[in-house]
Amino acid sequence: MTSLLSEDVRVRIFGKEYEIDPGGLTPLEVSTLATYVDDKMREIADKLHLVDTQKIAVLAALNIAFELKQENKSDEMISEAAEKKITDMLTLLGNALNK
Repeated sequence: MTSLLSEDVRVRIFGKEYEIDPGGLTPLEVSTLATYVDDKMREIADKLHLVDTQKIAVLAALNIAFELKQENKSDEMISEAAEKKITDMLTLLGNALNK
């Protein structure tokens, strides 16, 4: 019996079907990602009035990469802010304990 996570998942992106190796993801996660890519490609095709699928795919990939980079920057800023708060709280706690 094969694991559910090791079987290829069939998805439809921009009108074409693909068999995707889930790479440890669940079929629902793969489908969700495929839907996101499909939505992004359709958004770009509609906004820019493009029909060249390859160009649409490249622009969608760049757009998704940009979103990921922005998200990572936000996470870093949140982490730095959280680290500063923790340091400040430890300082306050240390000062309170030394009184």
